Amino acid sequence: MRTALLLLLSCLPVAANAARLLAVTTEFPPFQSAGPQPWGLALQAAKALAARNGDTLDIRFLPWARAYQIAESTPDTLIFCLARTPARETRYGWVGQIARNDVQLWRLRSRPEVAPRTLAAARRWQLGVTAQDMKTRYLLQHGFVMNDNLQESSDDLSNIHKLFAGRIDLLPFSSSTVLHYWLASNGLDGKALEPALALPAISGALYLAFSPGSNRQRAANYAAQFRRLQQDGSLTRWRAALQLPPEPPPP
Repeated sequence: MRTALLLLLSCLPVAANAARLLAVTTEFPPFQSAGPQPWGLALQAAKALAARNGDTLDIRFLPWARAYQIAESTPDTLIFCLARTPARETRYGWVGQIARNDVQLWRLRSRPEVAPRTLAAARRWQLGVTAQDMKTRYLLQHGFVMNDNLQESSDDLSNIHKLFAGRIDLLPFSSSTVLHYWLASNGLDGKALEPALALPAISGALYLAFSPGSNRQRAANYAAQFRRLQQDGSLTRWRAALQLPPEPPPP
C-alpha cells in the first residue's frame, strides 16, 4: 500500500506542471498545414511532444508576421518552423530540427535573362518577400529596399502566384520541398521554375522552438523528448508517410 502511494505521489509533479500552451505557425506544407484538417510533420511532432510532457497545445495558424510577433512578445509559446539564426540563438529555446532550409532565389525557366551571379547583382530585379521573414531581413541588410526592388506579401503562395504572373522576377524561398508541394497542390507546373542563385549564408535548418522568456526547463524537456522521437523511429516513420526526404542530421 505504501509503495503504491509513493508511486502515485511520484506522478503528481508531472500533472501539476502540465499546461495548455500556445503554439503559433503558418502554412508551410508538408511540414504544417491547417486544412482540410491540421496535418504535417512539424505539427505531428509538436503534438507528440506536448502529449509526452503532459501538456496540450492551442495551435493557431496565422500569417507569418503575426505568428512571429506573438512569439517575440509571449513567453512559453511554441513556434514552428523557425530558422536558427545567430540573432535568435540565445533568445529562443531550441527544441529540435525538423526541416532543411535550402534558401534559393527562383526564376521562371522561360526567363533565362534573370541570371544574377551575386546577391548584389539581383538588386536590379523585383523580388517577392514575406513580412517578418528572416530572408526579408537579410535582403534589407544587403542593400535591397522595400517597395523598390522588394515587394512584400503576407504569405508564400501569394509570392508564387506573383512570380508566375510576371509581377516579380525572383522568388526567395526557404525550402525546395515546400515550394514544389505548393506548386503541385495548386496546379502549377513545377518544371516552369528553376533556381537562379543559392543563398548559403542563410541556409541551414528549421526548428521547433520556444519563444524568448520561456521556461528553460520546459524547453529542455521538450528537446529531450524530441531526441526520443528521433531515437524510437517516430520521426522517420512520419517522414516516410509524407514521402519526405530522410531526416536531416543534427546541427
